[in-house]
Amino acid sequence: MNTQLFAVTGNPILHSKSPNMFNTQFQHDGRNAEYLYLMAETAEEAIFLFRELGLRGMNVTAPFKEKIGALLSVVHDEAKILGCVNTVVNENGELHGYNTDFYGVVQSFIDAGISLQGKQCVVIGAGGAGKAAAYGLYTHGAQVTIVNRTLEKAEKTAQLIGCKFAPIGQLQQLMEHCDILISALQQNVNPVSEEWLTPNHIVFDANYKGSPLIEMARRKHCTIVSAEDWLLNQALASYKLFLGESPDKSVMKSGLAKPTLADKKHIISTIGIMGAGKTTHGKNLADALKYDFKDIDDEIVAKEGRSIPDIFAQDGEAYFRNVEKETLSNIFVADNPCVISCGGGIILNEPNRNLLKDNSLVLWFYATPQSIIQRITISKRPLLQCDNPLGKLEQLLSDRKELYAHTANVVFSTESTSREHVVERLQDEIERIWKTK
Repeated sequence: MNTQLFAVTGNPILHSKSPNMFNTQFQHDGRNAEYLYLMAETAEEAIFLFRELGLRGMNVTAPFKEKIGALLSVVHDEAKILGCVNTVVNENGELHGYNTDFYGVVQSFIDAGISLQGKQCVVIGAGGAGKAAAYGLYTHGAQVTIVNRTLEKAEKTAQLIGCKFAPIGQLQQLMEHCDILISALQQNVNPVSEEWLTPNHIVFDANYKGSPLIEMARRKHCTIVSAEDWLLNQALASYKLFLGESPDKSVMKSGLAKPTLADKKHIISTIGIMGAGKTTHGKNLADALKYDFKDIDDEIVAKEGRSIPDIFAQDGEAYFRNVEKETLSNIFVADNPCVISCGGGIILNEPNRNLLKDNSLVLWFYATPQSIIQRITISKRPLLQCDNPLGKLEQLLSDRKELYAHTANVVFSTESTSREHVVERLQDEIERIWKTK
């Protein structure tokens, strides 16, 4: 199949709209490519999965932008200057880091018909997004002042870029004379008081998940530049780095309006090679979320009154896959919140792949064959009854990797994480997007 694989990583990450943008473009072009959510706790874990899965490219968001560069072969241009990478590209096995965030900021103002030349700008926040915003504005003629809760960090960033800095306590005073206000803080962190805003202010919040600052700016009739424009414009530049060609801006923008993971049914499916943790972690996740747990193989055995090997031996794989599809369909029709553990080969059947992706949040649990061999009982795995179980497992993963990628929304490493921690991480992210916390 030779599927090209891409992803976005960060912590948290399941809120991102990047997969919708890229996959919409891929589908429009008929490109054999998939763009996934890559859940990782650290930049190191993200790069581990990048290399294991053979990704062609990856976008990076907080908090990994300032840490991931040290793990790459080459860091380019503005990414090196800023010490922030938001785009990783696999170039013949070497991982190259770029920064397209600064371009995204500048292009968003251009799209809004706003000149930056000579404008007085205040940037709140000196992290990865704040650095990129300040750099983009400063290099396009704006007079920039960075404010940050930690003054030392604001000073360090300002010296890096060549602009001014000030303590957060001077924010009100600075806003009396500024034209453009940019917030590059975490969601729902807002040091701006509504009375400081006037209709003369141009306001831009880097957070597109919902912003109290933007709500206040609307009430005060400020000019607002959309954070989604930033997301779109930096993605356009990333796409060109990934594939060497420019995407259709209107097509990628249309992806922003598509349903997100938050709109999925409250049904979670776990897929992956045998021994990756689908059943164990899936059951524990169901318990944590207070969802029902269903094991597809167990459901089939109960329905057929015979074991999976007997079904294969007596009626063949085609029959089994059809029963598998009917079992899945019945679960999805019921539409009750649940976690479904799927057999390792469920993705071999295209109708099953479509059912899973259309009706559930699909988690791909990934572990290396070397790690899996250490944790399973080989005698209980019929497919591994051979002279070289590790080689067989490696071949299975190689044969199925692209099918897992075509089915999954999210890829998640179970390589070396404790069961309890796996569930904690998954539960936290899932409850965030479904707002069940």
